[in-house]
Amino acid sequence: LLPLNRLDSTQLVAAAERWAGLFGDAPRPHSALVVGGSSALHRLDPATARRLGFEVAAFAESLGGRLMVITSPRTGEAAARALEQGLGPDHNLHRWRPGEADNPYLGYLALADVLVVTGESESMLSEAVASGKPLLIYPLPGRRRGLRDLLAEAVVRRAHTPRLNKRGTVRPQRGMQYRSARLVDLGLVRPRRDLNLLHRALVERGLARMFGQPLPEAPAEPYREAPQVAARVRAMLGVDR
Repeated sequence: LLPLNRLDSTQLVAAAERWAGLFGDAPRPHSALVVGGSSALHRLDPATARRLGFEVAAFAESLGGRLMVITSPRTGEAAARALEQGLGPDHNLHRWRPGEADNPYLGYLALADVLVVTGESESMLSEAVASGKPLLIYPLPGRRRGLRDLLAEAVVRRAHTPRLNKRGTVRPQRGMQYRSARLVDLGLVRPRRDLNLLHRALVERGLARMFGQPLPEAPAEPYREAPQVAARVRAMLGVDR
C-alpha cells in the first residue's frame, strides 16, 4: 500500500525520550503539521503554503491545543516564509536545513497527539501511519497537465480499453490498442500517478482521514508493512529467519 520504512516502536520510544520537551508546557492536544512541497504532480506555492498554515493553525486552536510545524527539503524558502505568515506568531515552525544534525521530525511523530501531513509525499504518509497517531491528509493542488501528459493518458486509456465482439467477448489486442499496450509494457509510456487513490485507500482502511473531516474517535493501530513484506519474501523463497 505504501513505501516501506524502518519506523518501529523502538525508534518512536527513543525519539520520545530524545525530544521529551519538544512541546514544552503547551496545552494538549499537541498537533504536528508535516509539510512536504512541490513535486512532479503537485505544487506548494506561497499562496497555498499561506492557506495551509492558516487553516491548520485554526484547526489546532479549535482543539484547544498548540501546533508545531516542520518543513522538508522540498518545501522551499518562499513557501516556508508564506507558511510562517499563515501560521501567525502563536505556533512553532522548524525549518529544514541542509546538513542539520538535530532534526526533530521523529520527535513530532512520537510526541504529537494528532498529525497533519501534506498528501503529495507517500513516504511521509507511510511514516505517519506507522506511528499509530490520528492522521489527517492535507492534499496539495495538482499541477496543470501538459501535452505530454495528455498524450500519455490517451495511450494508457487505449491500451486498457478492451475490444469486444458482438457477443461481448473480449477480442485479442490489435492495431493501436496493441501498439499502445506495448508502449506501456516497455515503460516508454507510464500511467500518471494518482495519489487520490492512495488517500482513498488509507481512509477506507481507517488509517487516515482527509483534512476537514472529524478526527477519529480512537487512534488506529500502527500500520507497518515491512515485517509483512519480509515474511512474504521468506515464504516465497522457502527461507527461515
